Amino acid sequence: MNNTFPYAIFLIVYFAISTGAQSQSVYRCGSTYSQKPCSDAVIVDVGDARSQAQKSQADTETRRESAAANAMEKARLKEEAQLQSDRAKQAKAQSKKTATPPTSAASTAVTAKAGATTNHAKKGHSKAKKEPEYFTARGPAEKPKVSASSAR
Repeated sequence: MNNTFPYAIFLIVYFAISTGAQSQSVYRCGSTYSQKPCSDAVIVDVGDARSQAQKSQADTETRRESAAANAMEKARLKEEAQLQSDRAKQAKAQSKKTATPPTSAASTAVTAKAGATTNHAKKGHSKAKKEPEYFTARGPAEKPKVSASSAR
């Protein structure tokens, strides 16, 4: 049983080394890149030419920029939430300002009677279409087609 331990260690080391990444050739065929060569393929060197110090510096810069971007996103979301809260408060305050104050029954009856007469007067004179609150694009109106029998 003691003899199997060195073989096991040897196999583990062998398989760990054999699974290492092997470089593959990259071919340029005109304006495209492929792992398979074409008729006029040019082999492209895709190795990383940076030193270990340059790579670690670039990784540090990437982490710093990522942290700054996350902080900016949090600040933006906080500002948007604050603006939405402020708008809701303004709308609530506006609705309180436009609410009608309580009135006496007599003044309500007089106001309702006056409003009824003005509404009747407006109904007869107003034939214009009410425009919607939102924009609607319309094309030119189509002219009715004249059939051959009605044109004579």
